Amino acid sequence: MRRGTTSTSVYPSQLAALAFIASVTFKVLMLPRYFAGECGRQFWLAAAIMITLDIAVFAFVYKIACAGGLCSLDIPLAVKNAALILAVVGSAFKAVLFCSETVAYAATTLFDEGLWRLVLASLVPALAYIAYKGFNVIARVAQVAVWLIGAVVVLNVLLADFNGDPDAVLPIMPDAGVISACDKYLFWFGDFTPLMFCSVAVDMRRKHAPVLISLAFIALFTIGFTIALACVFGGGTTYASFAFAKLSVFNKLSKLLGALDFPVVSAWLIMATIKLSLLLTAVAEGTAHFVGHRGAAAVIAAVAVGLVCKLAVGNVGAAHDFFTGGVRYLAAVVEYAVPMVVYAAWELSRRRRERRVCA
Repeated sequence: MRRGTTSTSVYPSQLAALAFIASVTFKVLMLPRYFAGECGRQFWLAAAIMITLDIAVFAFVYKIACAGGLCSLDIPLAVKNAALILAVVGSAFKAVLFCSETVAYAATTLFDEGLWRLVLASLVPALAYIAYKGFNVIARVAQVAVWLIGAVVVLNVLLADFNGDPDAVLPIMPDAGVISACDKYLFWFGDFTPLMFCSVAVDMRRKHAPVLISLAFIALFTIGFTIALACVFGGGTTYASFAFAKLSVFNKLSKLLGALDFPVVSAWLIMATIKLSLLLTAVAEGTAHFVGHRGAAAVIAAVAVGLVCKLAVGNVGAAHDFFTGGVRYLAAVVEYAVPMVVYAAWELSRRRRERRVCA
């Protein structure tokens, strides 16, 4: 680690990379199938509504990171402690959800008759180690990985053999199904809460361009992907598990060489590892604020998530049923209300300090 930095210190370009990976990773796996089952061909519209809301909330998260991060903010202790507890619980729940989807994909697609315990046995140590290293290291990994991800996306776009029907997304008629999908799948959105624990480097806090570019790509990628999926698969999207790998078969070279999904799969697995590590690091940072021992908290959190996935969840269907139940409103509080309340508390405290100085 460079002198003068901490485990939570990141640059705007690194935060931008983390934001992109945190947001899009699990929106291209099982979510399109779930959305299509809830609101039919309008599922892309539901995704557009939710991603717009996410980007709006990111403004508060970014302000908190530029102010030094949640743990160091000068705000009322009761507000800080409540925000930390909610962020830890919400991040832990999301880690269980997304770990179950990752394991389900690896167990059913990458291996013949793969077992959850074997996939978890290889995944959990990696997550524990990366979370142990902290946000600073994860951010540097994300900064490198995002170029690989971009290259894979650009390659597939340039070589796309698109034979979809654009009329599949028309007419645009929002209905009750769209609202129901937005409500039911809250846990799959609002992915920026862990970034509240980051602290943007002091000398870089006016360099906002990388973050703005990242937000534009988040919107473009998420909405563009869901529209492309709707055009190609139409109503069949409800059967498209692990959606990100499906579009890679529509590649001009696939006709000559067979399915070329390996680069896409590799890029997504890197993204999933970073995303899960990010969630576990948030759990560790929040826990350490109360009890110390951040490294031990990271390892314990990774092991606990692995055990819950194997012993309490067991399959991706059970995870879906639980996280679309009443517990989904916890995600609404953690991901949307907490950043706004924390920012409001910090802004009020800052103005009080300024008034005292002026007086």
